[in-house]
Amino acid sequence: MKSVFFKYAAPSELFSLFDDFKLMCNDAIRIAVKEKPSNRFSLIELAYPQLKGYGLHTHYILSACEVAYAAYRKKNRKSIPYVRKPFIKLDSQSYLLTHLLLRIPTRARHFIFLTLHGSDFQFSLVDDPLLKRGSVTITPQGVSIALSKEVQMLEPTGYIGIDINEKNVTMSTTDGYDHRFPELAEVVEIKEKYKELRAKIGAKTGKDNRIGKDLQAKYGLRERARSVSRIHKITKKIVDYATNHKLGIKMERLTGIRKLYHKATPQSSLLRGRMNTWVFAEIQRQITYKANWNGCPTFLVSPWGTSRNCPSCGSQVAPLQDRKLYCPKCDKTWDRDDLASKNIMACAVPQARPSKGSGEEERGDDGSNPPSRWTEVASGETHR
Repeated sequence: MKSVFFKYAAPSELFSLFDDFKLMCNDAIRIAVKEKPSNRFSLIELAYPQLKGYGLHTHYILSACEVAYAAYRKKNRKSIPYVRKPFIKLDSQSYLLTHLLLRIPTRARHFIFLTLHGSDFQFSLVDDPLLKRGSVTITPQGVSIALSKEVQMLEPTGYIGIDINEKNVTMSTTDGYDHRFPELAEVVEIKEKYKELRAKIGAKTGKDNRIGKDLQAKYGLRERARSVSRIHKITKKIVDYATNHKLGIKMERLTGIRKLYHKATPQSSLLRGRMNTWVFAEIQRQITYKANWNGCPTFLVSPWGTSRNCPSCGSQVAPLQDRKLYCPKCDKTWDRDDLASKNIMACAVPQARPSKGSGEEERGDDGSNPPSRWTEVASGETHR
């Protein structure tokens, strides 16, 4: 699945619809907390009489209950959920999309028409008869339409090992192709720039939280857009190579790495700030959904030993200066990122059991996740 985002000019009557749908979701959440339904359909049956009083199309009741049940069932929920941001969600049977014109219902035989603005590529996706349209989500900023298709996963003839670092992404393949993407350093520069900008905004607007909040949100969106666009270019090249050469993709399972960098640990605040803005999760997310869309399998492998063992002989390497590693048995000097990507590529293929949103994850012999093993060194690098 993937979603396509469009901008649009919101008519005035749409804002009242936002308010009504938000109230419907919150009413459904309160009913769910009180009645504790076992599934979404039970919640619809319980909430239908009250939500019908809003006078909206029946599909809004179904969507509001779906949103409410998902919020109610969310894991690690510490308080009663509450919908604050305006949005509308409708299933594929509720709306009609004709190229750039979107029609959504409000009441019986009453509709709102939205004119979508996007590129030719975006419209080519929604007009593709081979793609199945899913739900639509409307916010004041834009419209997101979910698309899906049936994909036959290819049988890989080899693998790509992806090593994600703070300032580069390194890939190694079984056909002998190695490549490094230093463009990721631009993302680090962007984050540093906007970090300084946020500090200036906080100093200038300390007495006016409203203006400060608006400015922080404005420049936060700009930072994300510029960072994500650069990451998209890197991940597209990786997935295109994997698709053209029929290769599977292996990445490290980095779950829990951020626990190494919090206030209770001895690192400096500068190092903690850098590592907690590391964009490895976004890179893995983009690679996973793009690869799955093209039929390329993705795997998460254990990071244990990927930066410590020689890929040629398997013996432990010794660290040198400038991110170099030396293997005394092979008498060979490795670049740390190249060594890690080759070790990731050579990891055994995990059992074909999909993880939550990140390809297929390595499992232990008993079916459980193998524990992450991280050690810290004085230089601030994390070795596996």
